[in-house]
Amino acid sequence: MDAILTELTTTISEFKKNPNEVVKRAKNKPLAVLTNNKATFYVLSAKAYDDLLEKIWELEITPVVLERLASKEPHIRVTLEELSKW
Repeated sequence: MDAILTELTTTISEFKKNPNEVVKRAKNKPLAVLTNNKATFYVLSAKAYDDLLEKIWELEITPVVLERLASKEPHIRVTLEELSKW
């Protein structure tokens, strides 16, 4: 049996009737659409998708930031005002 990776589920029939309503009821949480009690696909609201992309970006950038912080390269201090002039 395949695991369902969300807390919320709906049937394919229910989803096809009114997909926007199903997403609205999920309140920005991901949900699995089931066919014969198996997850056929997962649905994310636009906000949930944006949040997911943000987390992925943070996971990708963290090693770069840590590496730069540990670097022996000289650092140049700047203010936000100086940066905003660019």
